Amino acid sequence: MPPDDVPSAPIRHPIRQVPYDAQCIPLIGETLGGDVTLAPFRLPGAAVHQILVPGSGGRPAAMLTLWPSIRRVDAVGGSATVVFTDVTTVDLVGEIEAQFRRTTREYLIVARGGKIIVRA
Repeated sequence: MPPDDVPSAPIRHPIRQVPYDAQCIPLIGETLGGDVTLAPFRLPGAAVHQILVPGSGGRPAAMLTLWPSIRRVDAVGGSATVVFTDVTTVDLVGEIEAQFRRTTREYLIVARGGKIIVRA
């Protein structure tokens, strides 16, 4: 532990921006600490993925359904369901959250633990 007169180094959470496509799906799973699976349904010619975001006690706190071929994310947590379309990029913030972004500066945040925030 540093002495009281020496400031500790700030905690850094690197932000990595990636295109929202099929290749980013495993990265989103890693960021949120959830396992990526194929959804039990699909689009013609395109896979749909799901991630259960773990909450307390190992129980799922949120479920994401990821449709990169149509640029859509469905986030279900508690009694809220968010369908977010026109997603172009994803900001992966350390092991804290994934920010799904539109070109119009609106975004959907899904954090570890299942918290869902929309800025539209």
